[in-house]
Amino acid sequence: MKKIIYTLLAVSIIFFACQNNSNITTPTSGTSGCNDTIAINYNPNDTINSGCVYGLIGGAWTKDFEQYDIHMVVTSGGILIEDTSWTQMNTHPDSMSAYKGKFWDNGIFEAWDSDNIMVDSGIWLQMGNNLTLITDTVVVQEIISITQTNVILEGPSWTESWNDNGEDYVVEIDAAMLLTRDPNGFTTNNTNQRKGNASWINKRKLMNIIKR
Repeated sequence: MKKIIYTLLAVSIIFFACQNNSNITTPTSGTSGCNDTIAINYNPNDTINSGCVYGLIGGAWTKDFEQYDIHMVVTSGGILIEDTSWTQMNTHPDSMSAYKGKFWDNGIFEAWDSDNIMVDSGIWLQMGNNLTLITDTVVVQEIISITQTNVILEGPSWTESWNDNGEDYVVEIDAAMLLTRDPNGFTTNNTNQRKGNASWINKRKLMNIIKR
């Protein structure tokens, strides 16, 4: 899982750097620090960017993709019938129940679909690299990497099991996602809400795909 995500993150960072370096004029004198307003260590008195630290707060986030590594074992009467693994990738905005998310500095989390309709809201907590989203469900993810432009989130991991016509299914799922920051944030005049029908990680939708 990490190989795919890290490769795409490296490409996006290189693209961003190439796109922006040509427009940057670096002062030759002044106070070193961070003058990026969305950075954690932003200081308006700093005139030379010598290193910025970024967090989830600042702007809003859109998902580049959701990735699910899936391992399924099927048995019947203790006899192995199938043991298979595959990766489910959601890359189109319409395929993701929650496409945009914002982490407010007051601890509120909100998510919208690709039609700018709110689908999830609650609170968010961060302890070290562990991110917890508490809405209708609880989602725990690990922040693998976060920059000015992107964040990699891994998790959650969970197991589903069921019986169908005498066959026992056990499915292990590892989730991850790559998101891009919109520094201008996100606003919408759409007051419609589908809160409760979807979430940041829509396990129900994924299981419907697996069971087809």
